[in-house]
Amino acid sequence: MKTKLQKMNEEEFDQYMEYFIPDYAKDLSDNFMIPVEKALEESKNVMETLFPDKQDSADQYICNIYSLADEQNVGVIWYNIQTESNKAYIYHVLIHEAFRKRGFASLVLKELEATVKSAGVTSMGLNVFGNNPGAQRVYEKLGYQPSSIAMGKRI
Repeated sequence: MKTKLQKMNEEEFDQYMEYFIPDYAKDLSDNFMIPVEKALEESKNVMETLFPDKQDSADQYICNIYSLADEQNVGVIWYNIQTESNKAYIYHVLIHEAFRKRGFASLVLKELEATVKSAGVTSMGLNVFGNNPGAQRVYEKLGYQPSSIAMGKRI
């Protein structure tokens, strides 16, 4: 099994943002206990800031994950490379429902690690929300360790 990262075109980027902005807002609301409306506003603002030129924005890599065996897109990965610290930061890994539990997330992360390492990157980081234990297990199996823990409580 092998994957290939393919840069999104504008239509694919727009479709991804239609999905991602409300999904990220829900995660913000659920995990940081802020009102959904405020979370949606924050999500939109973050995306506008990070993607002023959509899929062609500097330092942002947003790609379809293409399965060579399945001959189709199986998900999306979004990351950037922070050259000043030689670090890659993974913002989002999405494996489409029909392709989950087949190892694509682990595979694409291992392939990305090899790619960025050959470009001089010395570490990779990511954030995983507290209400996503499945993703936490995948990342832990790949050697990721917690670097901080945010905690909250509804009152």
